[in-house]
Amino acid sequence: MSPFNKVLVANRGEIAIRVMKAVKEMGMKAVAVYSDADKYAPHVKYADEAYWIGPPPALESYLNIERIIDAAEKAHADAVHPGYGFLSENASFVEAVEKAGMVFIGPSASVMNRIKDKLEGKMIARKAGVPTSPGPLTPIENVDEALKIAGEIGYPIMLKAAGGGAGVGIIKVDNPSELAEAFERSKRLAYSAFGRAEIYIEKAAIKPKHIETQLIGDKYGNYVVAFERECTIQRRNQKLIEEAPSPSIKEEERKEIIEASIRFGKEINYFTLGTMEFVFSPVTREFYFLEINKRVQVEHTVTEFITGIDLVKLQIRLAAGEYLPFSQEDLKIRGHAIQFRINAEDPLNNFTPQSGYITYYKEPTGPGVRVDSGIELGSWVPPYYDPLVSKLIVYGQSRDYAIQVGLRALNDYKIGGVKTTIPLYKLILQDPDFWEGNFTTAYISEKAEYFTTKLKEEQEIQIAIAISIYNRGLMKKKKTEQKVPISTSNGKSNWKTYGIIFQSSPRVLW
Repeated sequence: MSPFNKVLVANRGEIAIRVMKAVKEMGMKAVAVYSDADKYAPHVKYADEAYWIGPPPALESYLNIERIIDAAEKAHADAVHPGYGFLSENASFVEAVEKAGMVFIGPSASVMNRIKDKLEGKMIARKAGVPTSPGPLTPIENVDEALKIAGEIGYPIMLKAAGGGAGVGIIKVDNPSELAEAFERSKRLAYSAFGRAEIYIEKAAIKPKHIETQLIGDKYGNYVVAFERECTIQRRNQKLIEEAPSPSIKEEERKEIIEASIRFGKEINYFTLGTMEFVFSPVTREFYFLEINKRVQVEHTVTEFITGIDLVKLQIRLAAGEYLPFSQEDLKIRGHAIQFRINAEDPLNNFTPQSGYITYYKEPTGPGVRVDSGIELGSWVPPYYDPLVSKLIVYGQSRDYAIQVGLRALNDYKIGGVKTTIPLYKLILQDPDFWEGNFTTAYISEKAEYFTTKLKEEQEIQIAIAISIYNRGLMKKKKTEQKVPISTSNGKSNWKTYGIIFQSSPRVLW
């Protein structure tokens, strides 16, 4: 029996389609919302119904609670799934959904209100006996106070936005001379992104890795953790590659982090899906709580591969009041999975977001390959939202095998019209340090010069090949009409002439 009749997905792109697939497979109707920028987007066409919610800017559409609730009421939806990002962790949105008589597929408003920011999350973690990094649990008022605290806990330290997320406002400080400038910059970033300038300080881990656990709970106090994910490969504190299980931790550490996550869940009566994020030091073998993400995570796919659980379907059933159908002892790790976030970004230009039309699109296929995509041939990638356009997930019996599948799938994945992170991932998968697990959260920045050099070399080769193919085609065409003269009547070289034609032609071949 279906838990609901109709579910509105308050999101866009690949996660909207991912949720809709689960909804349809469970025998329910899927409702989409869209802005002017997404009128012809794949998630709109895939839905059973779709409702306009405003102009392209997110504040006027996907972040507009009133318009989304209005769309849900017009569709007669009885549940709302927020996906991730946008309003997925907004307590006011949860309250509005509940007030309208619909079920929010996620934690309750009361749980959301208990963890309004990262500092409140750390307070709960300490109360539940979950390790947290050294540092006060209050915002820092000024530079003098920051200098005093940093001196007490020792450098390096991290400055973080209390109300932040997605890596915004996080700055590492290695010595006192850097602190004043970093403090003011972190405050500006925090206010610009979240409307709150509060920042806090914590001790930075040595050679840090980013580990997270998949917490799952029902409304009756039953909890499990579907193991951990390694999310260490990042740029500007935002994840690029995620894998499960983590190649960095030992079995006894896995048990410890699972038990800590369950203690946290019980402390706040959490239910449905949640992600506990930790920083881990392979030097000291210590892990510290960072935050809890109160939603389905972008990288939930790798957990699905190694456990065999459809997390989105489970999330929906738990929100409807069903019992957790298995215990911790029932869960087993099977093989290894890796996810690549395919972002419309230019790695050669500091990951600048790209926008434009998709002129060519071919997804990889084959055993152990999954693509969750929000684009298709002819799609427009708008400049208003997150640059994530799809996710490539690969699976193998071992990590080495999964890497090999990943490299093959990345070579098979073809996207034209916008630059993506695919070329960068190919280089990473051929790097011995990645194979051996010798990386920290600074991996991308530390190897930036090497990656840039290799990417430029590959780009130059592609341009040379494209020019050669183009000119060869021109020469063949001319030969069928008449013999091509060595020079034109004005004395110009034909090579120069054809080169000018190529440069001005819109027919780009790569």
